Amino acid sequence: MCPRLVAIAELVVPGRPMADIGTDHALLPAALVLRGTVPRALACDRAADPLVRARATVTRLGLADRIALRQGDGLAAIEDEEIATVVIAGVGAQTVVAILAADLGRARRFTRVVVQPNHGHAQVRRWLVDHDFAVVDERLTEDRERFYTVIAAEPAMAAGAASWTRAAWAVGPVVLRRGGAVLDRWAAAELRRCDRADRRTPGLASTAERRVVVAEALAQARAVEHPGPA
Repeated sequence: MCPRLVAIAELVVPGRPMADIGTDHALLPAALVLRGTVPRALACDRAADPLVRARATVTRLGLADRIALRQGDGLAAIEDEEIATVVIAGVGAQTVVAILAADLGRARRFTRVVVQPNHGHAQVRRWLVDHDFAVVDERLTEDRERFYTVIAAEPAMAAGAASWTRAAWAVGPVVLRRGGAVLDRWAAAELRRCDRADRRTPGLASTAERRVVVAEALAQARAVEHPGPA
C-alpha cells in the first residue's frame, strides 16, 4: 500500500468488518483483509465503473468470499450493525460532510468513522464535533510529495473540543501532539506555497493567515515535545 492508504489502514478498528465508501479499485479493503486486520469488508461505490475495477482486484486476489461489492449512494449500501469502521477517503470536505450528514443516524451507529479529506480539514473537524463525534486519532503522512491527513472519529456526547486552538482545528489536535518530522516537512511545504502565492498576488490576507496558522502549529508541537519546567 502507498503511505496514504497505510495511514488510513492504521486507524481502522482491527478484528471487525469495515466498509470503504468510494472504493474505486478496492485496494484498501483488499489489503486489510489480506493482512488479517479485518475478517471481511465491503467495497462500496455509487457508480458502476469503479465496482468493475474493484471486482477485478477482488477476483485477482481470490477474496470474493471476504469482500462484498455494493453499489449505492454514500452509506446507503451498508446495513445496520454490519460493519465497525466506515472509511471515506480521497474526496473534498463537502463530500465527506454530505455523506455523513445524509444518514447521520447510521453514521453514529458505527464504532468509528475514518475520513481523509483532500482539503477543508477544519470544516470536517468542526462538523464532526458539532454532531457529537470525538476525534480520537489522526495521521499526517507524506505520499509522493503531497501531504494527507487522516481523521478517526467516534460517537461521543462530549467531544472535548472547546479549548482547541485555530491550529488544532486546521492541522489536527492529535497531529500537533504527535509532532515529528512529517509535521516539520508539512510546515515547510505550506510556507513555500505561501511564498509562491505572494509572488503571484502580494498582500493576500489568506496567505498571511495561513502563515500564522503554520507558526502556531509548530509552536504548539514544540511545546509538547519540549515542555517547560513543571
